[in-house]
Amino acid sequence: MPALVRRAMEFEVAGWRSLGRLLLRRPDVAPGDTPFGHGGPRLAMTMMAALSALEVVVVDTLLPWPSLRPAVLVLGVWRTVLVLGLLAGLLVHPHAMGPSGLRVRHGAGVDVRIPWDAVAGVRRVRRSRDGRGVQVEGAVLHVVVAGQTTVEVVLRRPFAVTLSGARTATIKELRFHADDSAGFVTAARARVDAAARVRRR
Repeated sequence: MPALVRRAMEFEVAGWRSLGRLLLRRPDVAPGDTPFGHGGPRLAMTMMAALSALEVVVVDTLLPWPSLRPAVLVLGVWRTVLVLGLLAGLLVHPHAMGPSGLRVRHGAGVDVRIPWDAVAGVRRVRRSRDGRGVQVEGAVLHVVVAGQTTVEVVLRRPFAVTLSGARTATIKELRFHADDSAGFVTAARARVDAAARVRRR
């Protein structure tokens, strides 16, 4: 099976799973971890889902060839479900932190795990960034939501991470968005300080 087709199928399955988790109210967070949402600036995706649903109705009503309506209706509903799956992925796969470290997510496709002893510092920095949601620039990983990042994590050493599609990158800095960036930074700094005390013993 071609890699592109396999990735497309994995993407669609992940969307259905995210919708299932959203309906069951079961976010993907390990026991004992604290979740931090990153889907706040999601107005554009919500509007896309609404427009996709509206388009299904409009096209079905105005299409002059009745024989094509079932196929067009199926395609329209399918596309709407894909968009809803993307939105659900942001909601049910939050960032998280727990005893073992930090997890930075981007929907269902990216789950970067950083242990606390690898973190040198965490701070709030709002930055604007165009382009894809997950970008690697040099040794910096950007996980962008709605064109912005609000948290910056500096690492003590180069750290290898796995991204979507089995891609890997070695990073020294991580920038991402968290809805409650102030709360995230405060909680993360407490964890980093605790890890530093353990190292000094």
